[in-house]
Amino acid sequence: MAGTLRPDAEFQRFNTAKEKLGHYFRFKPRAALFNVVFMGLVPFGLATYAYNSEGQLSFNRRFRKDTVLSGEEYTPRDKDL
Repeated sequence: MAGTLRPDAEFQRFNTAKEKLGHYFRFKPRAALFNVVFMGLVPFGLATYAYNSEGQLSFNRRFRKDTVLSGEEYTPRDKDL
């Protein structure tokens, strides 16, 4: 039964690489630039775009134009969700 608890070689290799991450990665100006751009400017730009374009696109009833059921058992709603 103890033979089934062998450690996974790939998992051990991953843990070793994770422990030695500081030896291979240094926080240099290029890495700082990527962090500022992708964690700061991109979300800020998307949030600004979303705030400025709020209410300009109409998604109400866009996908509910066609009837799902055919016949008399289908009654469409009067209100928009």
